Amino acid sequence: MKNRFLTFTVLAVAMVSMSHSAMAWGRRGHAISAYIAEKHLTEKAFTECRRYLQHTLPYYSVWQDQWRGCRGFEEICTAHVNYVNPDFTVRGKRDVTRDPVTRVVMITRELENGQYLNMPDSIVAMKLKLLIHMATDMHCPSHVGYPKEMKRDQQMPIRIGGRKVMRHGFWDAIPQTLHPSWNLDDFLEAYDVYSPKKIQKICKGDPTIWGIQNARKMLSTFDMWEVDEEFRRMDKERRQAIEDITAEQLVYGGYRLASILNHIFK
Repeated sequence: MKNRFLTFTVLAVAMVSMSHSAMAWGRRGHAISAYIAEKHLTEKAFTECRRYLQHTLPYYSVWQDQWRGCRGFEEICTAHVNYVNPDFTVRGKRDVTRDPVTRVVMITRELENGQYLNMPDSIVAMKLKLLIHMATDMHCPSHVGYPKEMKRDQQMPIRIGGRKVMRHGFWDAIPQTLHPSWNLDDFLEAYDVYSPKKIQKICKGDPTIWGIQNARKMLSTFDMWEVDEEFRRMDKERRQAIEDITAEQLVYGGYRLASILNHIFK
């Protein structure tokens, strides 16, 4: 009986670990953005988030990925990729309301202006968990889907230590690939370096505008490596470009998530 329990535990841990590889930014990337966001909450927003969540933002940063495949959680199985038209506006894959950018806008409108006070605490908590995930998800380079005429191969395989990884998986894992020994405070110190004036400029607009900005910017990531190129053998300039866009997108996601939560709980 003891051996069976041990076997089950090992398998469960393995399955959870495997599921993390399918997340945009992975567990660490989402936690970084959420941690940065939490540092930029107003006192009111911080207090309200902690009251509804009973935990930190990083703790729930991958909640949506962990539960979206389970029966009873169909409502949170929203698309995690922002599909755009040739003019970079949202098009959705099947239903535009399932697009992460659109969903972030919808949830924000449902909660703002004190409307959250008229909802059960459990509903507010669920919507906050979705916001924490999707507002940062939409900033991952692999989470913008383009029409065929606008891009090269969406997969764009690359190798890390000889192991072949598709483009989506590469960007999912890039924070820990770049800095495997860093903790959240290390990332915070290295990435959260913008002035209040710059942060205000980054957060100007709304999620729809941010989605368009991301879509324009992420096109450049298709030219960062050749098919099957070894990441560790890249020249310093391109490796630095990958690190720069990783840091920028992680911190932008954090600042903008904080901006949304501060707006809801103002």
